[in-house]
Amino acid sequence: MAEPITVEVLGSALDLIGRPLMLEALATVADGRPLSDAAPGGADAGLFLDEFKALRALGMVEPVEGSPSGPYTLTAAGQTLTSLLGVLAASITRTATGAYSTP
Repeated sequence: MAEPITVEVLGSALDLIGRPLMLEALATVADGRPLSDAAPGGADAGLFLDEFKALRALGMVEPVEGSPSGPYTLTAAGQTLTSLLGVLAASITRTATGAYSTP
């Protein structure tokens, strides 16, 4: 059974998506890019790798079978997260362009 959505659960989710380097690390894996050249310009490579390690600890990414040090792939949870983030981004974009109006 899925965990109920509580203020604490939502707060944890916001903490996760509020970490830009973590989102960049997630996008790097989703795009199939190597981690070695994925840290955004000006970002501390060590912090980027720490965020990537956090994604592994959360079960969002895993090494490709037979390759414990990479390349990496999204887990089912990571795929769900990226899909939900895509829906959120699309909603924000539509709202910003006036595609929705409030009653």
